[in-house]
Parts: sequence; structure tokens; C-alpha cells
Amino acid sequence: MRDLVRTYYVVIRSVLRTNPELRPLLKRCKHCRIYFFTGPQNARRQDLRCPFGCREACRRQRSTRRSVAYHRTHKDRKAKLNRRRYLILGKAAAEARREAAGARVTEAPSEGHVSASKIVKHVRLLVTLIEGRPVSLEEVLEMLARNRRQHRISRERRLDYIVRQVNDRGS
Repeated sequence: MRDLVRTYYVVIRSVLRTNPELRPLLKRCKHCRIYFFTGPQNARRQDLRCPFGCREACRRQRSTRRSVAYHRTHKDRKAKLNRRRYLILGKAAAEARREAAGARVTEAPSEGHVSASKIVKHVRLLVTLIEGRPVSLEEVLEMLARNRRQHRISRERRLDYIVRQVNDRGS
């Protein structure tokens, strides 16, 4: 994990070296403190969370807080809803539904887990910022597939190879 973060920061530094106008778009996550690039509309904000999981986790926490606060202030409404659901579905249907819900629950992904689609969206934002033009999702996926097929040179340290590749592409 440490090597991955180190590589990520090397890439950020090299992007800033070749595109210094992107410095105002480099932000630090309010929660995990990792650096990430944001869109121009958020350049002045200081309360951002990274797209690597903190943003989604904060959204879920706020949703839970809102729900809990609502149901604490409207206890009778929640009780009526539950009672009506129980009467409409019947005891057997409610039991079957409870069993089905229990079967659907699987192990939740760990906090470190980030969905690939979020990372691809972030890569799309970065490529759009670096190239200064709108980049489609298909272009990003094609680029990632092309880079995934390339083999690295085994004689170099991985970090040196990545830095050299980034510098070569920037020139």
C-alpha cells in the first residue's frame, strides 16, 4: 500500500511539474488527508473529500444521521408505517421477506475498497484537466486497456520506470 501511495504522489508531482496551472485544483481530503485533483468549480473549496471512498462514506453517514433524527422526532409515523406494512404483508410474507433480506446481506467491502468506476471517473477528470479538452469515458477506458497490456521493464525499479514514463509522455 505504501508503494502505491508513493507512486501516486510521484505522478501528482510530475503532473504539476508539466502543468503548473493545475496547482489550484490539487486539494487535500478533509477526512484521510490524501491529495487529489478536483474540478475547476471546486478550486476554492477546502471541505472536500477524496473520490477514493471518503466522499461516499460521508454521504452514507449523513444519510443515516438524517434518518435517525427524522424517526426520533416522528416516532408515531414510523410505528404506523411498520404496523401497516405488517398488516398488508401478513405474518408469513413478512417472515419470508426478512429471510430474503438476511440472505442478500453479504460481507461489506472494507474501508480501503474503492470501486473501479470511481477511479475511472477520477482518471477521466485528470485526463480532461491535463489535456484541456473534454475526454469521454470510452477514451479513458481505451487508454487504460492499452496501458494495461504494456509490460514494464524489469531491470529498472518500478518507481523509476513510472517517473521516466510520465516524463517522456509529458515532453
